[in-house]
Amino acid sequence: MPSHRPARPKIPKPLVRLGQIVVVLLVAWLVLRLLRSIDWSQVGYALTHLSPGQIALLLCVLLLRRAVLASPLALLVRGLGYLRAMLNDVAATAVAMIAPSPGDVVLRLAMMRSWGVDATDAASGLTLSTLLFYIARLAAPVLGFVVFWAARTFYAGFAWSALLFGAGAAVLLVGLLYALRAERSAAAIGRLLGRLLKRVRPSSPGPDVWEQRLIEFQSHSAGTMRSRGLPAGLVLIAGTAVEAGVLILCMSFVGVRMDGPTVLLLACSFLVTYPLTGLPLMGAGVMDTTYAAFVAAHSDIDATHLVAGLLVWRVTVQLTPVVVGLLTVLWWRRSSA
Repeated sequence: MPSHRPARPKIPKPLVRLGQIVVVLLVAWLVLRLLRSIDWSQVGYALTHLSPGQIALLLCVLLLRRAVLASPLALLVRGLGYLRAMLNDVAATAVAMIAPSPGDVVLRLAMMRSWGVDATDAASGLTLSTLLFYIARLAAPVLGFVVFWAARTFYAGFAWSALLFGAGAAVLLVGLLYALRAERSAAAIGRLLGRLLKRVRPSSPGPDVWEQRLIEFQSHSAGTMRSRGLPAGLVLIAGTAVEAGVLILCMSFVGVRMDGPTVLLLACSFLVTYPLTGLPLMGAGVMDTTYAAFVAAHSDIDATHLVAGLLVWRVTVQLTPVVVGLLTVLWWRRSSA
């Protein structure tokens, strides 16, 4: 008799919709609570009265941020080079903002191919840098919670964020370490993939070819991580600190008075909300209101200043790179033609 696997329990659609409605209502409540105490005339004044020196400093900091974020890619993709890694990163960032995934990955690989980078090096390095980036992003709340607890006090909101996202970072890290050692698993996945593709497209290579490809990819990735994984990870940790520093600088430019406790609070609040920037449009609205709620819980910083600082930060790290990235894509298309 044929064996039947028990069907996996599925979450009822009405329950899923109810959960979505609850999340939307919670976010709307946080947004409305924040907006009620904002003087929008002061926000507009803060945004339009940045001095030329402040704008120049923000552009310099933006260049530093892009350089740090592109460093893991330059380290993990052999033959790419530092400048091309920056161009590749900023172009993919712009495409990710306006086009659905995996459009940014396709663009990254196409740019590397046009520059003569080996396909295995490109795919392996891009995969590793992406995984390491998400591990660092999910682990940031743990750092923020520990620093704030050690330097100031225990905060349950930070603790829950650290627990939730830290668990995700641990799962990704364990999965990455296992994949780098699992040659047999890579071979099995390659044969399975080859059989599936053969059914869909009979002219595609068979399971033996895909098995060899996956083994080579796994071996290449393991070697890259052994030789360059630690520097790439350290750069990503430094990049998280740079990200927090950019937001603190934007806050100072709109009138938030900076002292030791304030800088600590602003930095740790950013770290525990940093994973939310992985949502569409860098978590616009969700990340901002959560960040403002965390800051307001431990300070008397005016909500107007918080919103103005967050808007300056978003123009700096979100809008400006999109414009530069689109120009980079146009330049690459013309030069590669």
